[in-house]
Amino acid sequence: MARTALPGGRRPETQTSTRPVVVLRPVPLYEGGMTVKPRRATYRHGNLKSAALKAATRLVAAAGHEQLSLREVAEAVGVAHRSLYNHFADREALLDAVATEAYTRLAAILVKADTPQDYTAKYVRFALANRALYALMTSRPHATMKHNPPLQAAVHKVITQAMRIFCQDIESPAERRRAVMKVYITLYGGISLYTAGVLDQPSEKALIAELSAMNAGM
Repeated sequence: MARTALPGGRRPETQTSTRPVVVLRPVPLYEGGMTVKPRRATYRHGNLKSAALKAATRLVAAAGHEQLSLREVAEAVGVAHRSLYNHFADREALLDAVATEAYTRLAAILVKADTPQDYTAKYVRFALANRALYALMTSRPHATMKHNPPLQAAVHKVITQAMRIFCQDIESPAERRRAVMKVYITLYGGISLYTAGVLDQPSEKALIAELSAMNAGM
């Protein structure tokens, strides 16, 4: 379009923009996106504690509890071992937690027992099917359980079922306590000797029958 000349031959001034010009420079594409190693899973709201307990239980079942470490459990879960201290004060606290869950499982099985023979059979089968875990359970000192209410409560659930089965006709608290003690001495002793290969019993079934006969008069 032609511009109109002003008097004196001057041309009108054109308005120029004062906005700065932004120059976009090409950015090189990141080519490693498809090969980045995914970050480890994060655990929140108790998920880490649950995962650690499951991992510890598997490790105990595979190799026993004597050499288990928090670092080994952390590696199995995939976190730094320091993270476990947010849930367990130390190695013994973790083992106590594993034992607590195991006693709770055993109690849930024993609650279905109807007779002394049935109780004995269920107890022995659990112990022999979970030998390393049972060794951990029986390694927890009873004298210190008062400082660990969850573990103490789980153990008492098992004892309560023994009292239900073996102490129906016993009124004296002292005699009830003594009867249950005899049952557990028999069970623990028989299972320990059997797993060590010392007790002369040809099979699990024979062991259950022998221990049931011993506990029949309780």
